[in-house]
Amino acid sequence: MTPPLPSTHRIEHLEDFTKHEWCNAILSDPSVAKISKRTAPELNINGVSNSLFAKTLFTDDAVRAFLSMYRPGRGRAAGIADAEAASDALLGADTSTPANRVGGGEEGKQLDTQAALDEPEALILVSLGSGIDGATHRLHGGVIATLLDQVMGVLISFSHENTSATAELNVKYKKVITTPTVVLCRARIVREAGRWIETVGWIEDGHGGVFAEGRGSFVKSKVNGTAAKI
Repeated sequence: MTPPLPSTHRIEHLEDFTKHEWCNAILSDPSVAKISKRTAPELNINGVSNSLFAKTLFTDDAVRAFLSMYRPGRGRAAGIADAEAASDALLGADTSTPANRVGGGEEGKQLDTQAALDEPEALILVSLGSGIDGATHRLHGGVIATLLDQVMGVLISFSHENTSATAELNVKYKKVITTPTVVLCRARIVREAGRWIETVGWIEDGHGGVFAEGRGSFVKSKVNGTAAKI
């Protein structure tokens, strides 16, 4: 007799988010226009577009819960200057707190790494287990880079309703991420030129602390269409 196949049913542990007030504040924020869960392989009849998060890391001791969100902003064209200031800051200035001043642009401009600005922003809430550590209860640096890459790609997916490919990714590690934990990943667009899109991103603790910062360059797909499910 053939033994039964192991169950592939996956559970999003959303209770990991709802027990934190700061997570509930984000989830109830009226400026967040879209909230998307992962599509598990057994539920996605059209195929999995991101098997790393939708399948490989979708376990109780890896990425326990995952929610993608999008703030479209208020459409202020000049708002991209704020993201450009953030981009410049990532190249050298200390941006560990929102009050740090950065060079370039309007004199005295402050880099606000916590509050939503007028340009589009992607956010991802992630609950991380200890099955993806680099050292005991310390999240692997490669996973940190992957999360930054993911939130930047999600931003392009939401804002352009299209997929993209990573051309370059630079990461600055600032603080150890101790697992298990819940973190917030955020990204904004800095510059666009045709299909070339530059972004900046952060991984935060929900209380103003920044674990890592990144800057990425992406090439948007030639084929326009609805953003792929994650």
